[in-house]
Amino acid sequence: MEPTEAEWLSSYEAWSDETGAALGEGRTVFRVACDAAFDEKVGNPPTERLQPVAAAARGSCGSRSPAGWQRGEVAVVRELLAVHAAELPPQRRPDISTIAGESVGVEPDVYCWQPPSWAEAHPQSSILRGGEEVSLRAILDPERNRIDLDPGICATLNGYLRRVRPLKLSNQLLQLGEAFVVLTHQSEHLKAPSASEAEVECWALQHVRPLTAAAGWGEETTTEVALQAWQIAYPRVPPQFRSPQCRDGGALDRNPASSVWP
Repeated sequence: MEPTEAEWLSSYEAWSDETGAALGEGRTVFRVACDAAFDEKVGNPPTERLQPVAAAARGSCGSRSPAGWQRGEVAVVRELLAVHAAELPPQRRPDISTIAGESVGVEPDVYCWQPPSWAEAHPQSSILRGGEEVSLRAILDPERNRIDLDPGICATLNGYLRRVRPLKLSNQLLQLGEAFVVLTHQSEHLKAPSASEAEVECWALQHVRPLTAAAGWGEETTTEVALQAWQIAYPRVPPQFRSPQCRDGGALDRNPASSVWP
């Protein structure tokens, strides 16, 4: 029986992790042996549309270092996204890029996906990324300075750009805080590539208050959005995205002279 696309991608991820670990231990991975292992453990994809993904995966066998292997893994994710983007192309959004530019100081190419294509692409790309950033609802391609965003995140940011004020005591306050964190988290990665997930997540939290304040909705709304992001959204992220130093006066507090947090 042919594997499903998800099963095939899982087989690739297991093979890639094993080979990448061997390179990380300093072992030499010869091209012939790598190709043979791919044929045995992964094989041909079950659908025609995944053929470019398989070709990118096989291309990784030319790598001789952990860094080269990681670049190959990025290429595989990129090809997978291209498969789904070809069916329903995402929209390039310079206006959302401007939000990142004003807050973080970098202007990535931001793309908003359509719900049907994202519903397929995101779970499959999550298999390849090991689930590490699934909860962040975005996919970062540092080499291309590109961020692909969940449709729900884009819808919330669209409302912000139109200055549609979130309703009091509604889930819209939390959604806005989460949308700011998703965008600025990935943007902080572009600004500081060597920073840890915990560092960039904490820095992203600290963009929520000034971004909300910029809309001119008043101190009450600004504080409520910031607190929703801190008290509700932050505890939900995976442990590797949190730090005990992410607090008022902590090492990751970018404005330690102020008692306002975040």
